[in-house]
Amino acid sequence: MRMYTDPRGEAYEQIIDLAILNSECFVLGEKISADMVQGNYTSVLEELEPYLVKTIVIQDDNMDEVTQISNTYRSHAFYTAGTYNFYRCCEESGNLLKKMANRLSDWIYPSLPEDLCFLKEGGGDYLYSVVHEHMYGMDVTEEEAIELMDRITGLFLKLKSHRELDRLLDDAIKHKADWLYISGHRLTELPERIRELTELRDLEIFEQDLYRLPEGLFELSKLERLTIMTADLESIPASIARLKNLRELCIQCASSDRPTPGYRTKPKEEISLNRIPPEIGKLEQLERLTIQYTSIHELPPELEKLKRLRILDLGMCMINRKPDFLYDMKQLKYINVSRDSLWETIESEQ
Repeated sequence: MRMYTDPRGEAYEQIIDLAILNSECFVLGEKISADMVQGNYTSVLEELEPYLVKTIVIQDDNMDEVTQISNTYRSHAFYTAGTYNFYRCCEESGNLLKKMANRLSDWIYPSLPEDLCFLKEGGGDYLYSVVHEHMYGMDVTEEEAIELMDRITGLFLKLKSHRELDRLLDDAIKHKADWLYISGHRLTELPERIRELTELRDLEIFEQDLYRLPEGLFELSKLERLTIMTADLESIPASIARLKNLRELCIQCASSDRPTPGYRTKPKEEISLNRIPPEIGKLEQLERLTIQYTSIHELPPELEKLKRLRILDLGMCMINRKPDFLYDMKQLKYINVSRDSLWETIESEQ
């Protein structure tokens, strides 16, 4: 069962204790060359050495071996070349895992060996992590997941009951989720209680009937990435300026989460989103701005204030030419301002 986000702090420690009790061994991968290994990384391997059971080495470019080992152990741990160390599960080794990290996503180079996974006797993951892909999960039933979530604040597993938006939000708020994906709820508006998700750093919404963004959304002060996919959007409110930590903003109109036979998107000329508010220039941390399939016909000069902006992608808009002020934005690495295609690119000329 997938996790929405990896447990941290006390929840991480409780999950490690559970995994130690329910697993035969745990696996950590070394996926870097020996000459890249640094201080703390080496000391971690040395501390875990007394619990080492065996090591498997998968050579570069040997995908057949990757597939064979992955199938043998039925684990997420083995997906690329590297050295994989198997360690005995016991109280002492579990205490080391709790001392060395604060959450599953800490298990990544350069600080630590990668992708902590716990294997059950006979194979299969009890607990797995693929940190680069933000994938975390446990082998538990729906009933077990509900019991664990009631007991461990910070363990946020994906339940069938999360098809009900209120239950999803209840659990996301309780477990202080920092990532959330909302889709398939047939929303026309987001509930104002979205403001209660105070720990969110990454929010993705895919709801084709969503038309208006509530003020509560812009109270999520820790938000770093916001993705909205919908058929049509009324506007980007000026309140966007309140998301001071936002690094990536992606809005895609003409998106459908449940296309039916004969479904047609609106012509972009009829899309309600026709301007970018000048207040967007206050997002000092913004690095990537993607707004696709809109009736936007001009860019606000306040974009020039975005000194960290690296990617500007306005595919399928109604802008005839790249504004002159973009030439002065030397930090831009990629610019797409196109009328007829998502891929018709006007490259940065710096």
